Amino acid sequence: MLLAMLTDERCHIGTLAARRIIKAREIRPDGNCVRRFVFPAVNFRATNYVDLIDWQACNVTPPTVLRHISSHELLKMIQDDVPMDVRDFIKFPSHTQAVERIVKLVTEASRKSWTA
Repeated sequence: MLLAMLTDERCHIGTLAARRIIKAREIRPDGNCVRRFVFPAVNFRATNYVDLIDWQACNVTPPTVLRHISSHELLKMIQDDVPMDVRDFIKFPSHTQAVERIVKLVTEASRKSWTA
């Protein structure tokens, strides 16, 4: 949701997202444990997607896709009123070679089990 907010056409929503990301970056989780994802409660009466969750009640973590953009750069973008575009995000391949290999192996194994 933070990424959607960051690319929102309304500047105040993008600013809000950037501030929440910076705040989440300042809160360092314990590096010795695995972070557990908990689905936040959904506010079905929300009139704006920003209000779909209670931001105070949920554990906000910074989007990994923005790790190459420093908090200083985010602040500068807010101050300079520079809109964030989806193209500014790192492009992740949807399938890596490892995934394609596994898909091939699973497909071959399923063919063998169905033809036997």
